[in-house]
Amino acid sequence: MCSIFGSFDRHKLKELAELNQFRGNFSYSVTQDGRTTKDFGKFNNDALTFIMGRHAPKASVKPFKPENHNTYTVCHVQAPTGGMVKEMDRIHPTYLPTGGSSLLWHNGLIRPAGIKYLQGYLSTDEEFDTLLLHKYLVRYNFTGLGDIEGLFTCVFKHGTEFYLFRTKHGKLYVDDNLTISSERFEGSKCINYDTVYRMDWPSKSLQEVSYFKTKRFNYIIEGEMNDESETDND
Repeated sequence: MCSIFGSFDRHKLKELAELNQFRGNFSYSVTQDGRTTKDFGKFNNDALTFIMGRHAPKASVKPFKPENHNTYTVCHVQAPTGGMVKEMDRIHPTYLPTGGSSLLWHNGLIRPAGIKYLQGYLSTDEEFDTLLLHKYLVRYNFTGLGDIEGLFTCVFKHGTEFYLFRTKHGKLYVDDNLTISSERFEGSKCINYDTVYRMDWPSKSLQEVSYFKTKRFNYIIEGEMNDESETDND
């Protein structure tokens, strides 16, 4: 089980870090303005004060500018459902320079059949499910999400655009300021499943851009069920 949370507000991020921390103590990351700091262990609030590039932890540290509300920050805490592989490249987000610079944050687990499907489609023996899904999105966009067997809730940054989506038994909450969290927080509501949203910054709204149908939606990971009232789209 993992968690994704993001906001324009650094103080809100500290609140969400505390709310989501129980979902993962294996590794964490903070990404702002194309720069990511990541490390193993429990989420470190110091990471909300300092941000660095894609280098080893403690290197190339640059300070946040908390007064800059035009910069959105995404955080991730991880307790890998696919096994504890202590490799820096497996800490989310994954990064791909091809097809336009992109990042993917993923919460959930793609089933073995889904892994095999993606490997065949991409002609690769890669086993890291998040990276497989990321490569698929870059190559095929959102068109085949319904063919991938598993549970996933994702934030996908492609170029300057951010997209959100979840399968039927995933969860991601959002409020009117586009603050997001894997755990419910005050003033938030769960996004609809099987719907891809683009985050529209000027209007602070979510724009529906694509749809899919969850494959084998009876696949559930403990802690990923919404409240009963939220298991069906409006």
